[in-house]
Amino acid sequence: MLPTKFVVRLPEISHVADHAISGRAIVPAVEILNLLLNVLDERGVRLNTPLTMRDASFPRFLSVDEIPRCTFEVALESSAPLGAGVRTTFSSRIELPGGMQRQRIHAEVSFGTEEAQPAPPPPAEADVDCEVSAERVYRELILFGPHFCNLRGTLRLARGAAWATVESPAPPHPNPSRAGCPYLLDSAMHLACVWGQRYAGMVAYPTGFSARAVFSPIARGKRRCTAVARSTLPRRLVFDLWLADEEGRVCDAIGGLVMTPLAAGAPPPAWIAQGTA
Repeated sequence: MLPTKFVVRLPEISHVADHAISGRAIVPAVEILNLLLNVLDERGVRLNTPLTMRDASFPRFLSVDEIPRCTFEVALESSAPLGAGVRTTFSSRIELPGGMQRQRIHAEVSFGTEEAQPAPPPPAEADVDCEVSAERVYRELILFGPHFCNLRGTLRLARGAAWATVESPAPPHPNPSRAGCPYLLDSAMHLACVWGQRYAGMVAYPTGFSARAVFSPIARGKRRCTAVARSTLPRRLVFDLWLADEEGRVCDAIGGLVMTPLAAGAPPPAWIAQGTA
């Protein structure tokens, strides 16, 4: 039987100061996914290969400045029907003045035991109407530090999709999970963020995804990324993402990535919204 709830310690993430949103360093969702996978491995939970995830939600940011005052918990439960996987929940509990406590859920995701179906190939580049360099993206659109600036070369944007190359930094992540290098998925989501700034007029951040299948994880390296916009609403974008190797084989496929803006977030710069990159 799986333990239902237990206290965990966050691994050392010395570079997380580079991941700042509105001036606050935030633990990236990809690092929390790594933590949950490592917890499952430590407790001998068997997951199939390819690795699958579903119904992921990241409802609350975890601010780095709160970490010293927090106790962190992971809850595990078997998904219904029996054998469908393990549902994981990562939460923090913080002591407030007056002896009160506040508990927040930062991530919920199911890790499956079912076999993943082969992913369809991503669409080829077509109808590109805007190009922007990765250097300019991180200078003016996504203001992260060097560990999280991993788009490379030129981003190519069209009304329905975007294409770019992503590459993990050196030195590689010290403890990659079975999902491989977290920087690759993180920078793929940056591509979706740039698309949202260009075509939806919003700076949006990931808040969950419907499904993910990791077919070929790597500890570090380069991938070709494709982001396809499935839905555009006033405060909600939905994408499908692909990470493929140099031969075009799909290595990581994410379906139904949900992106939403901050409640008081600033709009993107005029030059990207007007397509004058």
